[in-house]
Amino acid sequence: MPAFELNIFIARPREEVYDQLAEPINMIGLQPYMTTIDILKEQKDANGVIVRPFNMVETYRWAGLPILRSRVYTSIHATKPHEQLLYRSYRRPGIKIVYEYEFRYEGEQTHVIQRVEFEQVSKLIETLVFNSTNKAQRALLTNLKVRLENG
Repeated sequence: MPAFELNIFIARPREEVYDQLAEPINMIGLQPYMTTIDILKEQKDANGVIVRPFNMVETYRWAGLPILRSRVYTSIHATKPHEQLLYRSYRRPGIKIVYEYEFRYEGEQTHVIQRVEFEQVSKLIETLVFNSTNKAQRALLTNLKVRLENG
């Protein structure tokens, strides 16, 4: 399956950067296509890892008009607090994507490494999904940097 990695440096402490991505409510303004969010009850998995699930609707536009609305179920797994997060995203038609975030504090800034792996995606739409996900994740990390450094 295809995968890609993105890196960004944010001039804020690692805990602050981590905390922004660890809470579903903070996706408002970060996710470029998100138009609604429904935060579900926090849970713990079998290994005691905190899981924060949420549903969202992504709206894709062309010439300013909505052409597609996609419901997405996502769960945030706090695998290693302040060091690593794992997002699992499920959307139609049978698309499963894993986003792994690693946080390293280097000097006065946090190095965020995001690895994106497509666990399941139809070959017919693989390139489209890959390109739109790559674009959306670049926007998410840029929005995060702007929020934390200018806010």
